[in-house]
Amino acid sequence: MKGLKSIALFLAMATAFLFAALAVNQEQVALTFAIWQTPFTLSIFWWLLGALVIGILLGVLYGSWLNVRYRFANRRLRKALAKAEQQLAHQPRDNT
Repeated sequence: MKGLKSIALFLAMATAFLFAALAVNQEQVALTFAIWQTPFTLSIFWWLLGALVIGILLGVLYGSWLNVRYRFANRRLRKALAKAEQQLAHQPRDNT
């Protein structure tokens, strides 16, 4: 129940922040990159929200890529360990 309350509080605060940012950043702007300019204008809020969403998506993709890499490395190391343990089990023991 405590976790549910904290999630609800977070969502309420995030919603309030989004509405406040939307109310403040209403100036229409076009982005300019070197000599190219966007053919349309949006409010600063939407440009910033778009940049945030793109950044989150890129972070999730990068994290997923790392996770896949580490899973493959882990699988390879587990196979090598199992092979080494099997070889060790078949070694004759010297009980002197």
